[in-house]
Amino acid sequence: MKVASVESPRVIICGSMRAWDHMRQIHDSLTDCGIDALIPDVDEISQSTSTDELARIKRVASLKHFGHIQDAHTAAVLVVNVEKDGQSDYIGPNSFAEIAVAVAAGRQVYLMYGTPPVYSEELRAWGARELHGHLDALAAEMQFARAS
Repeated sequence: MKVASVESPRVIICGSMRAWDHMRQIHDSLTDCGIDALIPDVDEISQSTSTDELARIKRVASLKHFGHIQDAHTAAVLVVNVEKDGQSDYIGPNSFAEIAVAVAAGRQVYLMYGTPPVYSEELRAWGARELHGHLDALAAEMQFARAS
């Protein structure tokens, strides 16, 4: 899969909202390397939020993030797949949907850690690349894309 050819390639960061602080740290690291990165907005959900309102909020957030993934300035998606509920390399349903949108849009997919067994065949077929906790390869590729 090729990195999109754009002046300033962007990386869209995805993951469970429980990992938002980790996503923010990765965002800051990429930004420090001169890479345009975008993380999802923090959910504004309270315990009093109704089921219907929760569904509306999640739909709006998902569609907004899908739009960022499909944007011409986006070169890649980075899934911050930290451990969740005892499952290492966790990728939830929203992140998997974001990966599918990225693949359909021709964007490179990176996994911050490893590949969860439940999605191994699909992620291998779609060309997802494991970073094993290191941003070096992603940063180098984004800087190369910017220079090209």
